[in-house]
Amino acid sequence: MAANIPKFASFRPKPKQTLDPPKESSSAIERTDTLPKEKARSKQRRPASPPTQGPAREQQVPSNKPYFSDRRGDAEILRYGTLNRYEIPAYRRVGNGCVLGLSSDQKIDRENSTAKAIYITPANRRRQERLLTNKHLHKSSGRALRLVKVDDLPTNLNEDFIALSKAGKRKHDDSEEEYQGTPELDYRGIDGNSKPSEPADPDTQFESDTELSSVHVPVIRKNSELVRRTREDSEDLEGWLDLIDHQEAMLKLERPAAELTVSDKAHLANVRTAMFEEALKKIGNNKHSQIKLYEGLMKEAAGTWHEAKLAAKWKAVLVEHPHSVDLWLMYLEFVQSNFAGFKYEHCRSIFFECFDALSTGPIGIELETTLHILLRLTSMIQEAGYQELALAIWQALLEFHLLRPATDAETKSEEARRAFEEFWETEVPRIGEPDAKGWKRCSVDDVPPPGPPPLQETDSSEPVLESFRKREMEAVLKLRLPGRTSDAVGDDDAFHTIFFSDLEDYLKIIPARTPNILIFEAFLCFCRLPPLARTIARKPKWWSDPILQRISYSALRSKEEASQYLHALEKFSDSPIKELQMTSDLLFDQGFSLNAVRLAPDFVRRLLLLLATEASSEDIIGEYLLAFELSHFPARVHKTAKQLLNARPSSLRLYNAYGLVESRRGNMAKADQVFSIALSMQKEDVMLAVPEGLELYSSWVWEALRRAEPTEAFWRLVSPHGKIQERATQDMQPKHDVVLRARTILSETIERALLGQDYQSAVLSTSLLALLTYLSSNGKAELAIIAYQNLSAWFTSQKLADSPHAELHAQAIARFLTYHIAHAPIVQPAFVRKVLESVLIQFPNNTILLSLYAANEARFSIDDRVRGIMRKTTLHGSSPINMSGWAFAIHYETIRGEVAGSTSHSIRALYKRATDATGAHSPALWEAYLQFEIGQLQQEQMKWMNKKARKDGKKAKWEVRVDEAQQRVKETFHSGLQKLPWCKDFVMLAFTKASHVFDDQETCRLYRIMQEKELRLYVELDETDLEMRT
Repeated sequence: MAANIPKFASFRPKPKQTLDPPKESSSAIERTDTLPKEKARSKQRRPASPPTQGPAREQQVPSNKPYFSDRRGDAEILRYGTLNRYEIPAYRRVGNGCVLGLSSDQKIDRENSTAKAIYITPANRRRQERLLTNKHLHKSSGRALRLVKVDDLPTNLNEDFIALSKAGKRKHDDSEEEYQGTPELDYRGIDGNSKPSEPADPDTQFESDTELSSVHVPVIRKNSELVRRTREDSEDLEGWLDLIDHQEAMLKLERPAAELTVSDKAHLANVRTAMFEEALKKIGNNKHSQIKLYEGLMKEAAGTWHEAKLAAKWKAVLVEHPHSVDLWLMYLEFVQSNFAGFKYEHCRSIFFECFDALSTGPIGIELETTLHILLRLTSMIQEAGYQELALAIWQALLEFHLLRPATDAETKSEEARRAFEEFWETEVPRIGEPDAKGWKRCSVDDVPPPGPPPLQETDSSEPVLESFRKREMEAVLKLRLPGRTSDAVGDDDAFHTIFFSDLEDYLKIIPARTPNILIFEAFLCFCRLPPLARTIARKPKWWSDPILQRISYSALRSKEEASQYLHALEKFSDSPIKELQMTSDLLFDQGFSLNAVRLAPDFVRRLLLLLATEASSEDIIGEYLLAFELSHFPARVHKTAKQLLNARPSSLRLYNAYGLVESRRGNMAKADQVFSIALSMQKEDVMLAVPEGLELYSSWVWEALRRAEPTEAFWRLVSPHGKIQERATQDMQPKHDVVLRARTILSETIERALLGQDYQSAVLSTSLLALLTYLSSNGKAELAIIAYQNLSAWFTSQKLADSPHAELHAQAIARFLTYHIAHAPIVQPAFVRKVLESVLIQFPNNTILLSLYAANEARFSIDDRVRGIMRKTTLHGSSPINMSGWAFAIHYETIRGEVAGSTSHSIRALYKRATDATGAHSPALWEAYLQFEIGQLQQEQMKWMNKKARKDGKKAKWEVRVDEAQQRVKETFHSGLQKLPWCKDFVMLAFTKASHVFDDQETCRLYRIMQEKELRLYVELDETDLEMRT
């Protein structure tokens, strides 16, 4: 039987017979067409070139052969280096991609066509973008495939083959052709259409919808849960707000980029607007919930609804909720920033409507809120050009509340206003002016101060707009203070002289019970000056209001021999808009710029001195005066400090301020003497029981650390009474029992402060305890950080992790890390990074923390962790983005440089994002943005200043770049003008710093816009001059 069994070799196909190649002469060489593809030429046929002479061309091709033998080759190749293009047939130069029989405007689509399928497309269609450079390319919409899991069946070893696929049966035919894979549909075949519901590969199957979106499952699941939550409880406010906020994550599911486009943002706003309206219908009668939903609705609708619809909706909302402070603040911002409807008088009347509505509410209006709205109003008046009125309002408020005579302190408000009218109309010197004594000490015999200097005469030879610019800017500077009837200059200006009738309505706004220190701090915000060095439970909201933000820079004081790290830290710290908890030590490093309000430093100094020397004033005003004088009048500050200390010899705050003054002036020995004497004057238990004493003690210790004397600082830490015992050598360390006693005292001070809810004392004591641990352990920063972390954990347990005192504690950690990095022989950047990231989560906008983090990461520019932490916390956090966060991001991007990856495009992108978000109505941010674009234009002009224009009249590339830079300046200006219709200073930039960008026609149009918006103009132009230039 074995002989009858067929062998597998018998099934092998018989070898095919090889055909002998046709015989040909040995000299015959088959000619191949190697002609390159040529682009289509003009349809006009050129005359043929004369035939080339030579034997190669004289040889005739035999008629009975499809080829001929060319022994010598083409002589034209030696001549031209290629074929003679005149001899290439015409059919090779036309019709590329066309199909014979079809119109010439139809071509083969080479991108989609295959060997078995031809696709026809219009010849003039838009070219398809490349996959890698297409910005708008979305993710593939094809369904994902997965391999089918093969059953674990044992393989039959007796088989002669191993099946590659067990998912289905393989089809065989009679032919023995090699398997070519999955058969494709051929347009020439008769097979039916393939089933789109089945994959082509038998070993795969389509993923289910759930498996396909596994990456997005958490986002979709959360959306479903929120929808279910709002359906089950339609009055759940947090559920509605979370659902509406979650729509951005839902919109980003199919977006390849993290940032939404303009159309995406508009679509998101429409979706959220509809959801807010649905929530308002179902939320019920809860007033608080309705107000929160209306806030979100009006915020989203501002970007989609037109002004008329938005204004009508605002009026309906305020009729329904007339006593909501948050809604009124949003409405005031809408009225002030609405370009189409803004007019100065109308906007000012809306502010008074706000005061009337809120004051008649069931609980009245908070004092802090009243001052916040008044700050908004006076800032709008100031920026609209009515600077004399704005300053006079604050002069009147300070005189009326802080310098009121004792006899009028208990009188009724109406009677007090009548008495103040007599004071104002006498035109005696007022607060801030030369020889001013204050309302309580003034006399009718006091001589009014001299008036403003005379203005220059009009020069008729100058161009009209140039003359307007000079005269307007001169009047703005010289007519800064409120005028009097006795002034010879400005007497013909109805807005320059301020009467009591102009101020009476503003005096009625602030109640008599308002704390004086709160009014004074509001005045500092109006002047765009730094806040007072005090930490309270709730910081006033006006300091973070984008409309009231200021541009300020610190006083740079680092020495040339300072380390590279300290230089980097100082550079990063000089952000134009800062967010921090002000301390006495930080206050004496501020710049105190007055450019925003154009006030002379003498005016502010006289005002501060008058208030600081008032018997009823607080010591904190005297401290502020010394810090201001150190910045503007360093030669006078020593005399002023002694004057204040003679009046208040027991003030620890003033002694601390005086010591800081001497330290900043470089008088180290004098500073040590002041600190030591002040500490020795107090008992130890009393000194450590109040924040002022602990701050004085801390300044004394840090003064030694500032001079890089850790041993001296160690001895001061164990000598809280201000006297250091004599030691044998300067390097001698305190004994262990002395250190233990100091640690016990500081620990007890912390516990006592926490029990008494004196959190500022707890923060100062913890900082001193951490320094003691650090210096006693030979500079082990890990041990010192444990002391800081203990207080941080306590704040977290008491739900105070984001309080102002917790932020003050975070700044103390940053100060310690700064010293450690600058003086330790070995520093671990990872350790510093870990500590800072933990506090940045709580305070992502704090400029001190961000600056320290950036300085620590400056040596690791490749990793770019600063951008990462800011995207994670500052710019994409769950909390509202503060202006200081945007300002630091722009500042950081500006100083990084192109080597580190920062360009003008990245800076411009940050400006656009900031002005589209929190800074949409911030004059400080828009002015900085415009200054940036002007600077970019100047750079382009300087780069190509020696280039000459082309002779053919066409613009060269450098001219195009300059034109683009000019266009960006104009676009930025007009965008800012749409958002800041009340800000005259911003409009005047087109006449001053950007005057070379705008022509006469454009500036005349801007002049008319200022007139339409009722902005204050000192110089009026003739209508005929305007018409001639427009």
